[in-house]
Amino acid sequence: MRKRICSLTVALTIATPLSATAADSPWQNQPVEARGALTAVTSGPEGTWAFGEGPDGRSFALRGAEDWRPVPIPDVGRVHHAQSGWAVGTRGALRWADGWRRVSVAQRAGVTTTLHAVEGDPLDPGRAWAVGADTVPGTQWRRGVVQRWDGSAWRAVPVPEHLLDASSDLTGVEPRGGDEVFAYGVDHDRSGDHVVVLRYSGGTWAKVPVSRRAGHDEHVVAHSSEAARLVGWTAPVGAPASARRPLVLRLDAETHEVVRERVPATAAELTGATSEYGTPLAVGHTRDGRPFAIRLSGDPANGRWIADPVPAVRGRLLAVAGIVVPNIWAVGVTSDNRPLVLRDSP
Repeated sequence: MRKRICSLTVALTIATPLSATAADSPWQNQPVEARGALTAVTSGPEGTWAFGEGPDGRSFALRGAEDWRPVPIPDVGRVHHAQSGWAVGTRGALRWADGWRRVSVAQRAGVTTTLHAVEGDPLDPGRAWAVGADTVPGTQWRRGVVQRWDGSAWRAVPVPEHLLDASSDLTGVEPRGGDEVFAYGVDHDRSGDHVVVLRYSGGTWAKVPVSRRAGHDEHVVAHSSEAARLVGWTAPVGAPASARRPLVLRLDAETHEVVRERVPATAAELTGATSEYGTPLAVGHTRDGRPFAIRLSGDPANGRWIADPVPAVRGRLLAVAGIVVPNIWAVGVTSDNRPLVLRDSP
């Protein structure tokens, strides 16, 4: 089947982030006794886990639900993403096997590999895919990389040089089963940063064309298979971070089109997405350092994103996971470098 992709012009609606008391917000603040930032969260057969980076730069984990308890784990630095019994970080990967075990990633001599996202094969629970970036020797650049867990080790799945810029990052991965997988990320070139989509099928990589929004950077920070969305931020090329606005791209399951969706024009950026009983929601933080959350209202293909009331705390949400209330969790860091945990309990 021929795959095609297109982009639509972003339409923005003015909105203001909504702060709320515990009584009128669907998000409830959960107390956590620890130091450092929570950067990834997962909820599955292995339980509910939040992963973080402590003040010393080492990994830490909290096992939660009704309360959050610290559990020792091997150090892999900052954990970027966790899903399907896997967690990937700055210095390696963790795999769940009656406890979290450190697993080496595929790495070439003289190159440092950092994985940003991981997801299991939907047709084979013993296999998984991960994406990230390699350092480029002799430069300060990093180039996107793809790896596959074959049941015993992570192995590189090389992407041809002409399909990715020398300066690029891959931040989302979507296995479709078998040997088909989509990888999402950002190419950095002289005209700005733009979304890149790659498809692997039949042992061959292809770049799926995605139109660019002229004069704007677009960063895809995270992907959610449950929500069929890519999220991140957009801003005029060269603009300061204060100019960033939320970016949501919808992935059509049948046509594989990528569509830019209407989002609140809040000074904010998105860092994670999931789906609550089939309703997509996304989290992030505002320019002034407050939690930010939006959810889709109406039809999944033609709905409108609206801002959620959030607790009036200072901090940034960095990840979200779970698909069934009340086991949907958003995690991040408070302004005084303590873990931030919000539970979706509408």
